[in-house]
Amino acid sequence: MAKSAIVKLTERDVQLLLDLYKMRYLSVAQIQRLHFPSEQTTYRRLRMLRKAGHVQMFSSPNIDSSIVHLDKAGAEVVAGHLQVDLSELRWKETSRTPKDYYFLSHFLAINDFRIALQQACAGSPVNLLGFIPESHGEKTSKGGVTKYIRDVVCDIKNKRETIGHTPDAVFALQKDGKAALFILEIDRGTESVSDSEKGVLKCVRFYLNYLADGKYQRYAQDFGCGEFKGFRALLVTTSDQRLKNCREAAKSLDFPVQGKRFVWVSTYERIEKDGPLGSVWQSLDAEDDKVYRIG
Repeated sequence: MAKSAIVKLTERDVQLLLDLYKMRYLSVAQIQRLHFPSEQTTYRRLRMLRKAGHVQMFSSPNIDSSIVHLDKAGAEVVAGHLQVDLSELRWKETSRTPKDYYFLSHFLAINDFRIALQQACAGSPVNLLGFIPESHGEKTSKGGVTKYIRDVVCDIKNKRETIGHTPDAVFALQKDGKAALFILEIDRGTESVSDSEKGVLKCVRFYLNYLADGKYQRYAQDFGCGEFKGFRALLVTTSDQRLKNCREAAKSLDFPVQGKRFVWVSTYERIEKDGPLGSVWQSLDAEDDKVYRIG
């Protein structure tokens, strides 16, 4: 079917297309949060952009909002804005409709946090230096993808064992000229909490070893800052009860208490209410009664 007449793009349209390029898939609700005053206005503009070939839209089971990603005309606009060749965007890799509901739900949850973080920083003295999602990587000759933020560390309790892990995202914040590194984990409530060989506790083991290993310093170059004093691992989970379960389970890990306090836990509900920079975080140390904030 032929596309309709070319739409005259506004600056808001261009920013919307750039966000789709950076975040790959966005729900209509997320696009509204970023750019529009109402759902009706959002859908009306997206339909026009879709007819002109700038975006594609699809639905997914168990997700209320339609999902949007770049189409060819939109990718061409992004390439022109960034002054690069279209082939450099690798936009075709995101033009397929995902069939895995869990993957898509998890992907959107990462973007929910990213949007909340961007908007919180916009109204504060905290500057977001950059955000690298787990999807960022290079395509291999065999068709796979090498994840840029994947790392492997030795277990300090057993030097013969290594632990590999890919975070959901890595980002850096700056305030008063000082930069801090954060590593994000989105927990959908389906992973084991009590088994140190998989799920949440394996993830925590990785971060406790990663802190000692120092490989995280590679991100100083990505974010254009000096060496980090350390990092904070942020685990966002589904409920206060699961948060409590994670803190109780961490007692079984034979690591110093101070290491566990480098891992902070919060819930989707807390972050939605008070924002990721607010007083919404607790450390993984179950004996630590403090509530922490990033900003």
